[in-house]
Amino acid sequence: MWVTKYGLKAFSPIAKGFPYSDFDDFGTARSYGFKRQHLGHDLMGQVGTPVIAVESGYVEAIGWNQYGGWRLGIRSFDRKRYYYYAHLRKNYPYQASLKEGSIVQAGDVIGYLGRTGYSSRENTNNIDEPHLHFGLELIFDESQKDSNNEIWVSCYELVKFLNLNRCETYKVEGTKEWARLYQTKDPAVPDSVPETKSQAEGEPSEGETKAQSEGGTKVQSHGQ
Repeated sequence: MWVTKYGLKAFSPIAKGFPYSDFDDFGTARSYGFKRQHLGHDLMGQVGTPVIAVESGYVEAIGWNQYGGWRLGIRSFDRKRYYYYAHLRKNYPYQASLKEGSIVQAGDVIGYLGRTGYSSRENTNNIDEPHLHFGLELIFDESQKDSNNEIWVSCYELVKFLNLNRCETYKVEGTKEWARLYQTKDPAVPDSVPETKSQAEGEPSEGETKAQSEGGTKVQSHGQ
């Protein structure tokens, strides 16, 4: 159970014991589809590395995006933060139980690192180096979501900080899945969550095309 005292109720997006490398890559150029800035943070690692929910929330988007490949979008319960995890593993990208509306807790295994994306054809590996694209969008007003006024924030320093709190996992025997070793109950989990807006599984929305597919660092609107 969570102990009521000062502490960290968030986890690194990469499970404990799995190596990765990264650098401050916000704003670097991307050219697939159209010229744009990289609005996320890439963590280079091994295919199959368990990907961890940084904060508790609910699955708002799940499925294929031609820029992010197999991806997950998780919204915080107060709806002010949207976490984007992209380029997940081919053939088995997510925990089997996840669907739109599923509740996840900080520290849960939600998917697996891979190199899918950059293709309109589902389940395609077109990313040269396996990595997790991790993005964080701040939402002060719902009209900002999937718009030209999206605000994605720097995750480089945040990920360095969260590296101090990495979730320990274990391989679930007889399956392709990993799970968290220590179960906890987040008191922030509500009895119910808001209805989610269905996301198209093929062509991305305008917001995903311009921002979600390329996540963020340094507080900045994708239009800047």
